[in-house]
Amino acid sequence: VTSSTASLENLLAGLSAEVGETVHLGLRSGDHAVYIHKVEGRQPYFMASYVGMRLGLHCTAIGKCILAHLPEAEVAAIAERTGLRPRTTATITDPARLADELATIRQRGYGIDNEENERTIRCLGVPVLDAAGAPLGAVSLSTVVFLLELPQLERLAPVVSAVASRVAALLSRP
Repeated sequence: VTSSTASLENLLAGLSAEVGETVHLGLRSGDHAVYIHKVEGRQPYFMASYVGMRLGLHCTAIGKCILAHLPEAEVAAIAERTGLRPRTTATITDPARLADELATIRQRGYGIDNEENERTIRCLGVPVLDAAGAPLGAVSLSTVVFLLELPQLERLAPVVSAVASRVAALLSRP
């Protein structure tokens, strides 16, 4: 295990311990994202996610954080190739609505998956950007909707953002 990997794991474990929720680090992999780290929260439930799991970009907090920092033409090309397939009734499937959502993410600094990928699961993601501002992936918190209301989750954005910045610094090291 390299010191960077250990540092990443410590950062993510520290975030999970601080907020009590499940933490993921997902990186872009072509037209998808892939979880590369997961730390279970201390809640009485477990997320069905796993390291190596592929994620849609249009229906997850991590994915939308990635899309929000790509050029519009690239977002359109990804949407064309993958389709904006519904995962739940809350999934954004309209390109114009997705564009509005991505603009909101860029403005506020975080993305939300409000039961868009999986019913009863809500996530907040903060992008992990390289030095040029290109998206590498995102750090996210995942919870169940009946334990943490959306405003409570959004109040955790600054804590997640601080960790995402440190993750970006670690991933950008040569």
